Amino acid sequence: MKRSLALGLCVSLLAMPVMATEKDTLKARQDRLSNELEESKKAQAETDAELEVTEAERDAVQTEILVVDDRLNDLSEQIAIQQHEVDTAREELEATRQQLSVQEEYLESQKELLNERLRVLQVHEDSSYLQVIFESRSFGDFVTRVMTARTIAEQDRELIHNYMSEMERLESLETTQRTQLSFIKQKERELVITKQDLDRTAEKKRDLLVELNEQVEQLELEKMTRSEEQAVMAEQNRIISEQLEAIATAEREAAEAAERAKREAEARAAEERARAEREAQEAETEVAAPEVTPPPASPAETPTNVSTSTGFVRPVSGYVSSPFGPRNNPLTGVPEIHKGIDLVNAPGTPIVASAPGVVIKAAPATGYGNVVFVSHVMNGEIWTTVYAHLDAITVGAGQQVAAGQTVGTLGNTGWSTGPHLHFELHRGKWAPGQPNAIDPAPYIGY
Repeated sequence: MKRSLALGLCVSLLAMPVMATEKDTLKARQDRLSNELEESKKAQAETDAELEVTEAERDAVQTEILVVDDRLNDLSEQIAIQQHEVDTAREELEATRQQLSVQEEYLESQKELLNERLRVLQVHEDSSYLQVIFESRSFGDFVTRVMTARTIAEQDRELIHNYMSEMERLESLETTQRTQLSFIKQKERELVITKQDLDRTAEKKRDLLVELNEQVEQLELEKMTRSEEQAVMAEQNRIISEQLEAIATAEREAAEAAERAKREAEARAAEERARAEREAQEAETEVAAPEVTPPPASPAETPTNVSTSTGFVRPVSGYVSSPFGPRNNPLTGVPEIHKGIDLVNAPGTPIVASAPGVVIKAAPATGYGNVVFVSHVMNGEIWTTVYAHLDAITVGAGQQVAAGQTVGTLGNTGWSTGPHLHFELHRGKWAPGQPNAIDPAPYIGY
């Protein structure tokens, strides 16, 4: 009996250092996880600030583009007006030229008559007028001839004057119209050059807007990814806290059990001593009594501390279309490290948990599509499995799952090129960048 009680006490005392070691390991991992979570939050705060600045810059560029577009519309209208004025000026200039051509033809004919009269005047000078006057047959005829001669002379002068005036007017009109046309065309060229400069500015602004939109999209994606990472890390932190609490409870229970065993052992030892004393006294009073040898105590059975590992089961049957390791991204063609394996099967095929554990995430996530994260504690070590691109999810965050329990169905969600399961195995917690990812193929028999 003494040996059994002592052995039980020893087992309890030996279990406490084991739990203490596991607790220290979990506490260290929890501290690292908390630090990484804080770093992720700081990085997200920086991302949020950068996103806010980039969005403000993008909004400013959009406003500038609207202003430039309004200016371009105004210039287009002005250029259209100028082009109309140029066309009108050309038409007026052409009409003037035609009028000038007709007038030149008319004046050319009148010029011949004028030249003829000038030749007559030059040859006969003033005698012709005297001859015409003195050849009159009466005073009335004389007066008529005098008036006729004066009229002809005045007509000659008027003809010359009209000729010169009309030519000057038409030439002046043509010069004015040419100047006006040149001015309008120059103004049109200036407007066109201004519009071309604005077009180039607008193009640069639009290119900048495209770049800023891409930056905003990338920052929003990074923000969303960090939020998802923090949610996963927070859930892992919660699970580790629960495990630490369970260990603390087990330690308290072990300590209480050890204390109870100690008290019981002391009580039994005192009882055995009292009984031994009574038996000694009885032996002294009964001298003739034969000596009785107590039977030997049966040896206590030593319990065996058996530690079994459930191992990992295949989350789904099928063939491996993309193994763990280097490859070209099937969507972008960019070289990358594939942090899991892709298992191909029919859409809707059940996906099962690879080991018993706690679901830490069961929702859509960037890139993963519909995804389930499960945290496992096996032999005091933390493992994490990831089941991505699911068509449907059948478990919830915080739910306990057993090995082989369905967590979803195979699908093609997220960044995927066809129906398959993207399966990841992490030795430890899941963290941004998957630094703890290992090749799961040897663990699930591929």
